Amino acid sequence: MTYDDFTILEAVWPKDRPYLQAVREPVFVQEQGVPLEMEWDDDDLMAYHLLAIDSEQHPIGTARLLGNGQIGRMAVLPEWRGRGVGRALLEGLLARAEASGIKKLFLHAQTSAEPFYAKAGFSPVGKVFYEADIPHRKMVLKTSDTAPFVDLSLPVLCETTDLYHLHDENENLIHAASLLRQARRELAVLTFNLDPPVYDQLAFLEGFKALALRSRFSRIRIILQDNTLVLQRGHRLIELAQRLPSVVEIRKPNEDFIDLPENFLLADDCGYLHRKQSESYLGIACYHNRHRVNRLQALFDDAWESATPDRDLARLHL
Repeated sequence: MTYDDFTILEAVWPKDRPYLQAVREPVFVQEQGVPLEMEWDDDDLMAYHLLAIDSEQHPIGTARLLGNGQIGRMAVLPEWRGRGVGRALLEGLLARAEASGIKKLFLHAQTSAEPFYAKAGFSPVGKVFYEADIPHRKMVLKTSDTAPFVDLSLPVLCETTDLYHLHDENENLIHAASLLRQARRELAVLTFNLDPPVYDQLAFLEGFKALALRSRFSRIRIILQDNTLVLQRGHRLIELAQRLPSVVEIRKPNEDFIDLPENFLLADDCGYLHRKQSESYLGIACYHNRHRVNRLQALFDDAWESATPDRDLARLHL
């Protein structure tokens, strides 16, 4: 959507995080005093994001829509306020909601912004409450009931039984990071080359470090079939593993498993991401299927018992 002096684009998480960050942190963290740890959450992984940019491709505004119908992270840089950017972002989210069949929309509006949302048809509900010490009020909008409901909400580890079909690098990264961030105890990964588009990305690495430091009972095991790419190019996950040797262990499989075509990630004892061919990003993620996880875990444990520590990685200094 192009307007006179700005454009509204769909943003892809986490690839476009730096552009969203260039708006959300100045507005919410610096201007409004929202704690940084509250600004970025797991909902960003599964949200539909919009980004407003100016004629020189600089980010000037953001907004997101969750699958449960919640609109949020509406932010416009000060010099662009009052010029229609916020309205354009909101219209874009409303159009997305209609196309997705989301029947009920709501948001937590800062009380100072209630008139803005009221013009778009939102009505206040309930009493004023505080988020990050800022007064808010819930506002709701009902959309057409003719379209079917499509649930795009964030899946919950050990609860959500839906299957998520994966088609590309970004979808693999989104679900790998989401599974990892929700894991409380254990992560097991069987990977051909430690897949940099997935495992060497900030969204995954943040969750990796958080799990490793979560408790003294945390355990992360990785079977790496081919370390050639890692040795040639380096990998940030290896650097983290070297710093956390009591939690993270990486092994090389023996000849029985070195050419195993399938790769997978297991989170605790209920969530998995599975690709039948390591070179393809076609796969499936599920957040609650203990039977399937047990089968894959048995395969992983067989490979692990006969695997040996990867000494090439132990000598690698990144």
